[in-house]
Amino acid sequence: MNPLASSKSLLACAMALALALPAAPTLAGPRPAATPTEPAARADSALPTLDNLPSPSLPQAATMAQILAATPALQEAQALQQAAAHNGAVLRAGTNEFTAQAQVQQRRIESPPDNGRYTEWQLLINRTLRLPAQAQADGRLAEALQASAQAGLAATRQQVLGQLLTAWFTAERAQAEAALAQQDLDLIHAQVKALQRRQALGDASVLEVEQMQAEQARAQAALLLAQGVAASSRAALLARYPQLAPSGTQAAPRQDDALALPTLDAGQLAAQAVQANAPLQVQRAALQRAQAAAAQAQAARTPQPTVGAYVGSDRGGSERIVGLQFAMPFGGPARVAQEHAALAEVDAAQWRLRDLQAQTQAEFQQLYAQAQAQTAAVGAALQAAQVQLQASSRMLRAYQLGEAGLSDWLLARRSALDATRLVLQARFDAAASVAQLKLQTGLLDVAP
Repeated sequence: MNPLASSKSLLACAMALALALPAAPTLAGPRPAATPTEPAARADSALPTLDNLPSPSLPQAATMAQILAATPALQEAQALQQAAAHNGAVLRAGTNEFTAQAQVQQRRIESPPDNGRYTEWQLLINRTLRLPAQAQADGRLAEALQASAQAGLAATRQQVLGQLLTAWFTAERAQAEAALAQQDLDLIHAQVKALQRRQALGDASVLEVEQMQAEQARAQAALLLAQGVAASSRAALLARYPQLAPSGTQAAPRQDDALALPTLDAGQLAAQAVQANAPLQVQRAALQRAQAAAAQAQAARTPQPTVGAYVGSDRGGSERIVGLQFAMPFGGPARVAQEHAALAEVDAAQWRLRDLQAQTQAEFQQLYAQAQAQTAAVGAALQAAQVQLQASSRMLRAYQLGEAGLSDWLLARRSALDATRLVLQARFDAAASVAQLKLQTGLLDVAP
């Protein structure tokens, strides 16, 4: 038999069998698609949804009012306000009081005809008069003291509210991130369970299960870190403001348009910020005090006279004395120097006010631009997250159809989760900036 003819016959038989039989799957080919009864998780439930993300809020106005009422710094400012009112009453009434003097003496005369011992006495009452210009200057200083105390109270209130809002949003954001991490872990856990059931049916490899379990461990670690940050920030918040502790009768936080950008334009908001800024109010009150002190120094250029009346008895009552008293100091160079020093203080206060106004304008512009940018970033982050979530869903579907590997889907899922977390962070950043902006412009309503 011809060997060459035999080999050709075998090759022809093999080709016929290859054409007649279906192609067997190779090791490098795509994985089989999931069967309809496969218990794998759906694509739309593999990631936290954007609709279920926590939203920032504000504490109840009544709770904020309770916090303000119980804050030691605010109570101190209120005590200083009462002290300023009493000091103003002192200035309006004046410190010039009546002064009484009594004098008793013995007179002895040796030579006749009036020789002998005589008892003599004298009574004197006087008072320093306050001139009208000085009384008016004292009244101006009293008003300045009260205005300064009122501005200090407003500054303390604004500072306390600013610290409260910062601590509140820090704790609320940490709680939201912990909630997002919990949702992510729950969904990963469901994916692990589904993949383990598929492995039991022979439809998933050990490597895929191990990859998903590693992803579950990573989500567990992220959850523990987020819960630690949330617990520490909330503990700090409640230690500083125990009125925020949840109770059975406490109302839910406000979720309204209080965290939306103000409807006023930039110019109106800038004017509002200059008018409502607490440090500026304190500096304006300081300027008012300096001007009142200068008015006092100018009025003191004219000395205050002292007038009085006295009665007396000499030589044992044989002589009676009735008289008036008038005294007035002569103003010297010290009074002039005091007035010049007070005027220099006024000039310094004016310059400090101008500098603070420029700083306030710059800080407002920065805060306003930051609030606008962060509010716009929320929309951009939301759009990016929607695209990432859609891409992750398609990658999951491709994995289920055997068109992509598990690593590809996990990578797309992490990107989508990061985009979702970015939306959450952008919301809280924007809310914190808007709240601070409204606080600085006097538009934040904290009245119960």
